[in-house]
Amino acid sequence: MIMNALIQTYKIIYILFALGIFISTTEYLAKIKIFSSKGMLSCDLQQINWKSREGNGILKQLLSTIFSEDGLKYIFLFRSINIVLLFIVPLSSPVGWVLLIILGLSIYTASLMTRYGSDGSDQMTLLIIITLIVCLVPTGSRLLLYAGIWFIALQSCLSYAVAGISKLASTEWRASTAIRSIFSTKTYGSERAAQFLKNKRTMNIFLCWNVMLTEALFPLCLILPLPFAIAFLVWGFTFHLLNAIIMGLNSFFWAFMATYPAILFVNLQIHQLLYA
Repeated sequence: MIMNALIQTYKIIYILFALGIFISTTEYLAKIKIFSSKGMLSCDLQQINWKSREGNGILKQLLSTIFSEDGLKYIFLFRSINIVLLFIVPLSSPVGWVLLIILGLSIYTASLMTRYGSDGSDQMTLLIIITLIVCLVPTGSRLLLYAGIWFIALQSCLSYAVAGISKLASTEWRASTAIRSIFSTKTYGSERAAQFLKNKRTMNIFLCWNVMLTEALFPLCLILPLPFAIAFLVWGFTFHLLNAIIMGLNSFFWAFMATYPAILFVNLQIHQLLYA
Protein backbone atom coordinates (compact mmCIF):
# COMPACT_ATOMS: atom_id res chain seq x y z
CA MET A 1 0.00 0.00 0.00
CA ILE A 2 2.77 2.43 1.01
CA MET A 3 4.89 1.51 -2.01
CA ASN A 4 1.94 2.13 -4.31
CA ALA A 5 1.38 5.56 -2.72
CA LEU A 6 5.05 6.41 -3.16
CA ILE A 7 5.11 5.38 -6.83
CA GLN A 8 1.85 7.25 -7.53
CA THR A 9 3.30 10.40 -5.95
CA TYR A 10 6.36 10.14 -8.19
CA LYS A 11 4.10 9.68 -11.21
CA ILE A 12 2.14 12.84 -10.42
CA ILE A 13 5.41 14.73 -9.84
CA TYR A 14 6.67 13.53 -13.21
CA ILE A 15 3.44 14.42 -15.04
CA LEU A 16 3.50 18.03 -13.79
CA PHE A 17 7.25 18.27 -14.31
CA ALA A 18 7.05 16.79 -17.81
CA LEU A 19 4.22 19.10 -18.90
CA GLY A 20 6.37 22.11 -18.04
CA ILE A 21 9.44 20.69 -19.79
CA PHE A 22 7.40 19.78 -22.87
CA ILE A 23 5.95 23.31 -23.11
CA SER A 24 9.37 24.96 -22.70
CA THR A 25 10.85 22.53 -25.25
CA THR A 26 8.22 23.37 -27.86
CA GLU A 27 8.83 27.07 -27.14
CA TYR A 28 12.53 26.62 -27.82
CA LEU A 29 11.75 24.75 -31.04
CA ALA A 30 9.46 27.58 -32.12
CA LYS A 31 12.22 30.15 -31.54
CA ILE A 32 15.24 27.99 -32.41
CA LYS A 33 16.72 30.93 -34.34
CA ILE A 34 17.77 32.53 -31.05
CA PHE A 35 20.61 29.96 -31.04
CA SER A 36 21.78 30.93 -34.54
CA SER A 37 24.92 33.01 -35.16
CA LYS A 38 22.81 36.17 -35.09
CA GLY A 39 20.51 35.09 -32.27
CA MET A 40 20.28 36.33 -28.70
CA LEU A 41 21.74 33.05 -27.41
CA SER A 42 24.18 32.69 -30.28
CA CYS A 43 26.05 29.40 -30.30
CA ASP A 44 29.11 31.22 -31.67
CA LEU A 45 29.11 33.55 -28.68
CA GLN A 46 28.71 30.70 -26.20
CA GLN A 47 31.61 28.81 -27.79
CA ILE A 48 34.12 31.60 -27.09
CA ASN A 49 34.87 29.99 -23.73
CA TRP A 50 35.77 26.69 -25.35
CA LYS A 51 37.86 28.23 -28.12
CA SER A 52 39.81 30.40 -25.68
CA ARG A 53 40.98 27.41 -23.65
CA GLU A 54 43.64 24.91 -24.48
CA GLY A 55 42.27 21.47 -25.01
CA ASN A 56 41.40 18.67 -27.36
CA GLY A 57 40.44 19.96 -30.81
CA ILE A 58 38.13 16.98 -31.38
CA LEU A 59 36.25 17.76 -28.16
CA LYS A 60 35.84 21.40 -29.18
CA GLN A 61 34.50 20.32 -32.55
CA LEU A 62 32.04 17.96 -30.87
CA LEU A 63 30.82 20.72 -28.56
CA SER A 64 30.50 23.11 -31.50
CA THR A 65 28.33 20.56 -33.30
CA ILE A 66 26.10 19.84 -30.29
CA PHE A 67 25.69 23.49 -29.28
CA SER A 68 24.68 24.68 -32.71
CA GLU A 69 21.26 25.66 -33.96
CA ASP A 70 20.78 22.30 -35.69
CA GLY A 71 22.32 20.34 -32.83
CA LEU A 72 20.01 21.88 -30.24
CA LYS A 73 17.02 21.46 -32.53
CA TYR A 74 17.60 17.70 -32.58
CA ILE A 75 18.14 17.65 -28.82
CA PHE A 76 14.79 19.39 -28.29
CA LEU A 77 13.01 17.08 -30.73
CA PHE A 78 14.54 14.00 -29.10
CA ARG A 79 13.59 15.36 -25.66
CA SER A 80 9.95 15.78 -26.74
CA ILE A 81 9.79 12.16 -27.89
CA ASN A 82 11.48 11.05 -24.66
CA ILE A 83 8.90 12.88 -22.54
CA VAL A 84 6.03 11.19 -24.39
CA LEU A 85 7.62 7.75 -24.01
CA LEU A 86 7.91 8.28 -20.25
CA PHE A 87 4.14 8.77 -20.10
CA ILE A 88 3.81 5.23 -21.48
CA VAL A 89 6.73 3.36 -19.86
CA PRO A 90 6.57 2.82 -16.06
CA LEU A 91 8.99 5.20 -14.37
CA SER A 92 10.20 2.52 -11.95
CA SER A 93 11.09 0.08 -14.73
CA PRO A 94 14.65 -0.30 -16.09
CA VAL A 95 13.58 1.20 -19.44
CA GLY A 96 11.86 4.09 -17.67
CA TRP A 97 14.97 4.76 -15.59
CA VAL A 98 17.18 4.85 -18.69
CA LEU A 99 14.76 7.26 -20.36
CA LEU A 100 14.89 9.46 -17.25
CA ILE A 101 18.69 9.56 -17.50
CA ILE A 102 18.50 10.54 -21.18
CA LEU A 103 15.92 13.22 -20.37
CA GLY A 104 18.14 14.54 -17.59
CA LEU A 105 21.15 14.70 -19.92
CA SER A 106 19.15 16.61 -22.53
CA ILE A 107 17.94 19.10 -19.90
CA TYR A 108 21.46 19.61 -18.55
CA THR A 109 22.95 19.95 -22.04
CA ALA A 110 20.44 22.62 -23.04
CA SER A 111 20.94 24.42 -19.71
CA LEU A 112 24.59 25.01 -20.62
CA MET A 113 23.40 27.17 -23.51
CA THR A 114 20.83 29.13 -21.52
CA ARG A 115 22.71 29.53 -18.24
CA TYR A 116 22.94 33.34 -18.62
CA GLY A 117 19.16 33.63 -18.37
CA SER A 118 18.63 30.84 -15.85
CA ASP A 119 16.49 31.32 -12.76
CA GLY A 120 15.03 29.48 -9.80
CA SER A 121 12.74 27.39 -11.99
CA ASP A 122 15.73 26.04 -13.96
CA GLN A 123 17.46 25.04 -10.72
CA MET A 124 14.30 23.38 -9.42
CA THR A 125 13.90 21.54 -12.73
CA LEU A 126 17.43 20.11 -12.51
CA LEU A 127 16.92 19.12 -8.86
CA ILE A 128 13.68 17.30 -9.67
CA ILE A 129 15.10 15.33 -12.61
CA ILE A 130 18.21 14.40 -10.60
CA THR A 131 16.00 13.24 -7.72
CA LEU A 132 13.86 11.14 -10.07
CA ILE A 133 16.96 9.51 -11.57
CA VAL A 134 18.58 8.77 -8.20
CA CYS A 135 15.49 7.59 -6.35
CA LEU A 136 13.74 5.62 -9.11
CA VAL A 137 16.75 3.41 -9.80
CA PRO A 138 15.33 -0.14 -10.33
CA THR A 139 17.45 -1.55 -7.50
CA GLY A 140 16.40 1.21 -5.10
CA SER A 141 14.68 0.76 -1.75
CA ARG A 142 11.54 2.17 -0.16
CA LEU A 143 13.77 4.34 2.04
CA LEU A 144 15.29 5.88 -1.07
CA LEU A 145 11.83 6.64 -2.47
CA TYR A 146 10.89 8.33 0.80
CA ALA A 147 14.11 10.34 0.78
CA GLY A 148 13.44 11.66 -2.73
CA ILE A 149 9.94 12.89 -1.89
CA TRP A 150 11.15 14.50 1.33
CA PHE A 151 14.01 16.16 -0.52
CA ILE A 152 11.70 17.66 -3.17
CA ALA A 153 9.24 18.89 -0.52
CA LEU A 154 11.93 20.42 1.70
CA GLN A 155 13.74 21.99 -1.25
CA SER A 156 10.51 23.61 -2.45
CA CYS A 157 9.71 25.01 1.01
CA LEU A 158 13.29 26.24 1.40
CA SER A 159 13.05 28.07 -1.94
CA TYR A 160 9.89 29.86 -0.85
CA ALA A 161 11.30 30.72 2.59
CA VAL A 162 14.56 32.11 1.19
CA ALA A 163 12.63 34.17 -1.37
CA GLY A 164 10.35 35.55 1.34
CA ILE A 165 13.14 36.36 3.79
CA SER A 166 15.21 38.07 1.09
CA LYS A 167 12.18 40.21 0.20
CA LEU A 168 11.66 41.11 3.86
CA ALA A 169 15.27 42.33 3.89
CA SER A 170 14.59 44.57 0.88
CA THR A 171 13.74 48.22 1.53
CA GLU A 172 11.69 48.42 -1.68
CA TRP A 173 9.57 45.41 -0.75
CA ARG A 174 8.98 46.68 2.78
CA ALA A 175 8.03 50.05 1.30
CA SER A 176 5.43 48.21 -0.82
CA THR A 177 6.71 49.59 -4.12
CA ALA A 178 8.43 46.45 -5.46
CA ILE A 179 5.54 44.77 -7.30
CA ARG A 180 4.52 47.90 -9.18
CA SER A 181 8.20 48.52 -10.02
CA ILE A 182 8.51 45.00 -11.42
CA PHE A 183 5.35 45.43 -13.49
CA SER A 184 6.85 48.65 -14.88
CA THR A 185 9.91 46.89 -16.33
CA LYS A 186 10.17 45.87 -19.96
CA THR A 187 11.33 42.29 -19.37
CA TYR A 188 8.81 41.14 -16.78
CA GLY A 189 6.39 44.04 -16.81
CA SER A 190 2.81 44.62 -17.75
CA GLU A 191 1.65 48.12 -18.56
CA ARG A 192 -1.96 47.30 -17.65
CA ALA A 193 -0.95 45.82 -14.28
CA ALA A 194 1.37 48.75 -13.53
CA GLN A 195 -1.37 51.25 -14.35
CA PHE A 196 -3.86 49.31 -12.25
CA LEU A 197 -1.58 49.58 -9.19
CA LYS A 198 -0.80 53.24 -9.77
CA ASN A 199 -1.95 55.41 -6.84
CA LYS A 200 -3.40 52.33 -5.06
CA ARG A 201 -1.35 52.45 -1.88
CA THR A 202 -3.46 49.96 0.07
CA MET A 203 -3.43 47.43 -2.75
CA ASN A 204 0.36 47.70 -3.10
CA ILE A 205 0.83 47.20 0.63
CA PHE A 206 -1.45 44.16 0.63
CA LEU A 207 0.22 42.51 -2.37
CA CYS A 208 3.82 43.08 -1.25
CA TRP A 209 3.31 41.97 2.33
CA ASN A 210 1.11 39.09 1.27
CA VAL A 211 3.93 37.75 -0.94
CA MET A 212 6.68 38.37 1.61
CA LEU A 213 4.94 36.81 4.59
CA THR A 214 3.38 33.86 2.77
CA GLU A 215 6.67 32.91 1.13
CA ALA A 216 8.58 33.25 4.41
CA LEU A 217 6.00 31.14 6.27
CA PHE A 218 5.48 28.61 3.46
CA PRO A 219 7.38 25.76 5.21
CA LEU A 220 4.56 25.66 7.78
CA CYS A 221 2.49 23.81 5.18
CA LEU A 222 4.53 20.72 6.03
CA ILE A 223 3.25 20.55 9.61
CA LEU A 224 -0.05 22.42 9.66
CA PRO A 225 -3.36 20.48 9.50
CA LEU A 226 -4.22 19.54 5.94
CA PRO A 227 -6.83 22.29 5.27
CA PHE A 228 -4.29 24.98 6.22
CA ALA A 229 -1.55 23.25 4.20
CA ILE A 230 -3.85 23.18 1.18
CA ALA A 231 -4.51 26.91 1.69
CA PHE A 232 -0.77 27.55 1.29
CA LEU A 233 -0.69 25.42 -1.87
CA VAL A 234 -3.73 27.21 -3.31
CA TRP A 235 -1.93 30.49 -2.64
CA GLY A 236 1.16 29.15 -4.42
CA PHE A 237 -0.91 27.94 -7.37
CA THR A 238 -2.56 31.35 -7.72
CA PHE A 239 0.73 33.20 -7.23
CA HIS A 240 2.58 31.26 -9.93
CA LEU A 241 -0.41 31.29 -12.30
CA LEU A 242 -0.65 35.09 -12.10
CA ASN A 243 3.12 35.37 -12.60
CA ALA A 244 2.83 33.17 -15.68
CA ILE A 245 -0.01 35.25 -17.12
CA ILE A 246 1.30 38.72 -16.23
CA MET A 247 5.08 38.24 -16.27
CA GLY A 248 5.46 35.30 -18.62
CA LEU A 249 7.11 33.11 -15.95
CA ASN A 250 5.34 29.91 -16.96
CA SER A 251 8.41 27.78 -16.18
CA PHE A 252 8.07 28.66 -12.48
CA PHE A 253 4.46 27.50 -12.49
CA TRP A 254 5.22 23.97 -13.67
CA ALA A 255 8.51 23.55 -11.78
CA PHE A 256 6.94 24.42 -8.43
CA MET A 257 3.58 22.72 -9.08
CA ALA A 258 5.58 19.52 -9.56
CA THR A 259 6.79 19.81 -5.95
CA TYR A 260 3.30 20.12 -4.45
CA PRO A 261 2.47 16.37 -4.51
CA ALA A 262 5.64 15.81 -2.47
CA ILE A 263 4.64 18.52 0.02
CA LEU A 264 1.19 16.94 0.47
CA PHE A 265 2.73 13.48 0.89
CA VAL A 266 5.14 14.72 3.58
CA ASN A 267 2.36 16.62 5.36
CA LEU A 268 0.17 13.51 5.48
CA GLN A 269 3.07 11.36 6.62
CA ILE A 270 3.99 13.76 9.43
CA HIS A 271 0.41 13.80 10.71
CA GLN A 272 0.15 10.02 10.47
CA LEU A 273 3.28 9.73 12.60
CA LEU A 274 1.92 12.26 15.10
CA TYR A 275 -1.42 10.49 15.40
CA ALA A 276 0.30 7.12 15.65
